[in-house]
Amino acid sequence: MFPRLWKMKALHSLPVSAVRLLSNLVPTTTFTLDVKDSLKPPDPKSFTIDWDVEMAEILKMESSNPLEFDNHFEGAFPILPPSFNLAAYVNKSELLQQMVKLGVSIHHWERMKDVNTWILKKDFVQDVQPIIRFLVDQGVEPDSLGTILTKNPFILDTTIDELKTRNDYLLQKNFNKEMISRIYTRNPFWLVFSTQRIDTRLGLFQKIFHLSGSEVRQVVNREPRIITSKMSKVQVMNFGFKEEMGFEVGQVKTLFVTKPRLWLMNKPSLVNRFDYLHNVVKMKHETILTFPAVLTCREHKLRHRNEFLRHLERDQYDPTKENYVSPLDLISASDSHFASHVAKSSLQHFIDFCKTM
Repeated sequence: MFPRLWKMKALHSLPVSAVRLLSNLVPTTTFTLDVKDSLKPPDPKSFTIDWDVEMAEILKMESSNPLEFDNHFEGAFPILPPSFNLAAYVNKSELLQQMVKLGVSIHHWERMKDVNTWILKKDFVQDVQPIIRFLVDQGVEPDSLGTILTKNPFILDTTIDELKTRNDYLLQKNFNKEMISRIYTRNPFWLVFSTQRIDTRLGLFQKIFHLSGSEVRQVVNREPRIITSKMSKVQVMNFGFKEEMGFEVGQVKTLFVTKPRLWLMNKPSLVNRFDYLHNVVKMKHETILTFPAVLTCREHKLRHRNEFLRHLERDQYDPTKENYVSPLDLISASDSHFASHVAKSSLQHFIDFCKTM
């Protein structure tokens, strides 16, 4: 049975009355998504969960307790003004000393809600070492531990049994050890989501994009952050791809499976980038689907390089014609390589041209 969604840690800051109100709205379900074996969206008749209600509740909670984003990190968490100076305790706390040795930024912990209320109570040997050992046993590189714990210290306030349960869930869903290591390294917040919450979100993504079990694993492996991102952002991005950029439903699915990172990007910037590629460079939707990485390139870089190729009459992106330039060549490698190998010119010529733009 799914736990009531109002038990999310993100709601702990809400008034008790609000939490009670939410608890009366959340449906009770008995369905558990089988990501491993499912090859198509589940038959609605086979379970009692209402995905529309589930999505509505997630969106309601996100709007009731908004998270601010810290540009230094890839994850999201409540940002608060520093109210407790943990750095002052480094000389007195073995735990903080060991964290600093691992490369943890104590300064960023000070900006996270409630960390100071429990972190100094932890014993490094008894409480923290087992968690570090667990992460390493799952394939996490020791050099990554500092970054992981900086982004998400709440792992240290999670029991080993909870961590093992969440790890076992991934194994049961046919994620291999390499995938699991990548998930924990790229998205440390994954480990503070209960298996029920992860299961619900995987089910929602599978339904929204009509994914098979294998495709769900591909998406998670390529961009682990997408599963724990705000569902409201996913909806906004879907609208942008369909209504503002003109991709068809099947094409949106292809983009999501091959380049899920796009759903974490800024939509206005992404739409502007697409507009330039599609309407100025004249790239078709099919070409962008083949080379989705072009949508991740900064617009000024695209403009400089495309305009330089146009200046040289080498802006030819049709593979059936001579002097074909691959869209990947337009965005990858250094300016020096681009100027000499793609534009067949010199770096200085390219730099001089960019100064005129």
